[in-house]
Amino acid sequence: MNEKQINISVLICKGIILISALSLLRSLIIPLVADELTYANISENILRGQYYLKNNPSTIAPAIPFIFALFKWSSFPLLGLILNKLFNITLVILGFRYLFNFLVKQNLKENIVWVILALTAANTTSVAWFSTLYPEALAFFCFWGFIFYATELPKPSNLIKLLLFSILLVFTRYVYAVLGIVVLVTYYEYLKTNFKKYRIEIIKYSIIGLIPILIWGKYILNVEKENLSGISYFKRFEIENPILYNIKCGLGLEKHYEVDKINGIPAFISLFVPITGIRNYAISVILILAFVFGYILKRKNLALKKLFLSIILIMLGFLFAGTGFSRYWLILLPGFYLGYYFLWKKLNLKTKWFIYLSISIALICVINEIRLDILVLNNLK
Repeated sequence: MNEKQINISVLICKGIILISALSLLRSLIIPLVADELTYANISENILRGQYYLKNNPSTIAPAIPFIFALFKWSSFPLLGLILNKLFNITLVILGFRYLFNFLVKQNLKENIVWVILALTAANTTSVAWFSTLYPEALAFFCFWGFIFYATELPKPSNLIKLLLFSILLVFTRYVYAVLGIVVLVTYYEYLKTNFKKYRIEIIKYSIIGLIPILIWGKYILNVEKENLSGISYFKRFEIENPILYNIKCGLGLEKHYEVDKINGIPAFISLFVPITGIRNYAISVILILAFVFGYILKRKNLALKKLFLSIILIMLGFLFAGTGFSRYWLILLPGFYLGYYFLWKKLNLKTKWFIYLSISIALICVINEIRLDILVLNNLK
């Protein structure tokens, strides 16, 4: 592609991102549903001094309920919800900033960077969930902040930021604790040559940073041990042979008792197709193998190794937890697209056709979201 074509493709991608961002605003007029109501109930009790869901202590990951409580405004409840959703949109924007900086540092062409951003922003799952009061906005922001600092030049300030992002991710969804492996790898890379110089500073801040995790872990152990919790994430591990059962559910060989559809591997296709509830094992396996091969073929890049390791750890975490569906994989979406691009290049296919195909897909998604925007607005009449 010549410079003019590159500039045009970048401009189109920026337009797609802008329109997708505007579509996020439709959630401002949509009432709370499902898990949002759970978070809202806990937030009310937080303001009364108890981390309770109704009449029982809760072990639900605390980040979202505490954000709910922060924005809760008894005199103007609707305004509080709107501000909370705008806060989530802001988190997504900051997450895209981290993502953009990470992609640029991988020496990708400008139009490839913007294409990946556009595909992520226009994706049906992104528009549907990023501006809700679910954990996806915070998780997206934290994950790409985590990846950025995990792949930056190691220094004490970056290591502390990496640790803080990892802790916040755990408080957003417990399964992200698997990223502790990436934290340890990054710490080891740095400390093996700088331990004597910075050991006191790093150890001190790391211990301080881990205190909230230790306190919350003790709280969870006490609540679960005494069987005080009304709704618990950990009850899925109390059934007979929980690991085998969860693996079967994570692989999509069996439906988990907590949900109404088979999830796991067959649901992977639902992240890319704007059809609610679609499941297909064969296509999902092909899509997973495609991005995996893309990273394997790019194995010499240390930063991409860490991104790939993080993606695989999270997907394995969902596998062992017996879950996995489009909303959970959303934060990994740019990483999947990046893997597909690497595979495309390895197959010696022309980059311009990847650009054209990606922009076409993003435009189809944008048109679909505009249609949904109109439907939502018409329902207000």
